[in-house]
Amino acid sequence: MNYRKIVTIITISLCLSGFLSCKVGVEDDGNTIYTDHSPANSSMGYKILSEGSGLAAQVSAANYIYIVDSEFDLHNSSVSVGSGSVLKFTENGSIKNGTISFNSTYLDGSVSFKNMRFTGTLLNRTVKLSWFGANRDTASEKAASLKNKDIIEDVFKCMGDTLIVDGFYPVSSLITIDRSINLRSPDWNEKLCSRTHENSYEPSNGFYTTDGNGSLFTFYQYEEGGKTRVKGSVNMFGIYLKGNPQKFLNAENYDSDNITWGILLPWGGSVAAVYNCKFEGFSQGIRALGGFIEKFQNVTFNACEIGLYALYASDFEVFSCKFTNCLPNYKLANVNMSASQSAIDNGLRQIGCGFLMEGCGMVNCANNLFENNFINLIINEAAIIINVSNNDFIDPLYTDIYVYNDYQGTRSGILTLGRDDLQKYCIDNVVISDNLFKRTKNAYGKCVVRFANGFHALYNHASVEWSRVTNLIISNNTVSDSRGTAASDEAIFEVSNIKETKSKIVCYDNTFSSSKAKYYINLWQGSTGKYTFINKRNTFPSGVNESKIKNNTSGVIVCE
Repeated sequence: MNYRKIVTIITISLCLSGFLSCKVGVEDDGNTIYTDHSPANSSMGYKILSEGSGLAAQVSAANYIYIVDSEFDLHNSSVSVGSGSVLKFTENGSIKNGTISFNSTYLDGSVSFKNMRFTGTLLNRTVKLSWFGANRDTASEKAASLKNKDIIEDVFKCMGDTLIVDGFYPVSSLITIDRSINLRSPDWNEKLCSRTHENSYEPSNGFYTTDGNGSLFTFYQYEEGGKTRVKGSVNMFGIYLKGNPQKFLNAENYDSDNITWGILLPWGGSVAAVYNCKFEGFSQGIRALGGFIEKFQNVTFNACEIGLYALYASDFEVFSCKFTNCLPNYKLANVNMSASQSAIDNGLRQIGCGFLMEGCGMVNCANNLFENNFINLIINEAAIIINVSNNDFIDPLYTDIYVYNDYQGTRSGILTLGRDDLQKYCIDNVVISDNLFKRTKNAYGKCVVRFANGFHALYNHASVEWSRVTNLIISNNTVSDSRGTAASDEAIFEVSNIKETKSKIVCYDNTFSSSKAKYYINLWQGSTGKYTFINKRNTFPSGVNESKIKNNTSGVIVCE
């Protein structure tokens, strides 16, 4: 069998979308025609609003251009704008302290609202968050009776499709997305969407939590026909979402029941395009629980416990992203091999991982940087057709790639793969190719890739006999190891296996020659069954024999 051909076919099919340019697509919402140009024409009336008169009566007529040239205080009253009209603000104009109902209204000029609620429909395709009086700093947000959550959700309901986030805004409670929107920084453009993680763009506009245990965005859920439904979708361009980075960098004072996220994506929601964004300081930067995700490019996940958690998602791409400083939920100063393994075997979900995919299919993970994460990348539970290529894996604290099958019979509120499904779709057709594994310091796990089945899997839930890893190809990878020495029991691969007899790994054309590892494979004690390694044309450091395995294999590992 030509394994190189298999790698090429899978890689090409998965990478195809990565070569497309970064286009920002938008659609009209229902029958409303959104525009970025004022609909003003000669048939419309024209009126300069009088400062000394009430606003409601002055703006009630339809099809008018209303000039807001002074400050209008509504004193907690409501105003409805006449249908098809324009509110054109001068530098001196503003409206404050009340509620305004738009009626196919277009906003123009130096728009300024203060302490306002909003209803109705705007004709603007693009609006700026600063227009609507969002609080600019933590002190203002805490002091304000009207919080940014309420302002932002009002704007979502009224606007066209794109919100320009022109500032770094505090958020004191969770924001719900209930329709299709784009969030875009004013300094972002398509040229910033590069094909390498070494791009210079650093997002500075976005949202941050004022609560150290807070999350930022989720999607609207409702009951229909006895089932929970979800609606809403978001694209993000140049947006920075910040939680509490110090909490996770220090890994102290962690409450295991308090999971925070930048975006929570339940089943039925959509995060389609995320370009040049940053998620920092959350338990999970993006927590995608079965929702639709499509493409993440030039995105940074930093100082989270899990940067990107994708559950039962299919046909998506993670391209030219950075996963850094994703660390576990206990003091690293006290970590040793025993403590690390104990924390994992105790079933902790917050284990410090850059990118975790569970039950996912058709995933392209390419051109990314993984550095200083507890575990850089995890592939689990019925993953099929996964491409991991051209990534830089640098100095994990535990191990670089963890491939395991951990059957979980139940998940609260989430569609679950049954035992029959798991038997049919195990870890299958995974390609790990053309990656660089760089070592400058010892990792607690002391290996490049770890494979686990059954009770030796990461979360230690249910063991099933068919939890096998099949058709996994490891090819053309390079280890760059500048350490002086390594631990005496260090291996390139580590394997644990319970009962399963059909797990197979093909490993060829890899350059491990600079590795300081003492063994090719380390077999965990207590493993049973059979794990087959097919080795071809790999180069190893002197003193490491391709067939040299630590621990008595008793037929568990077969090297062919």
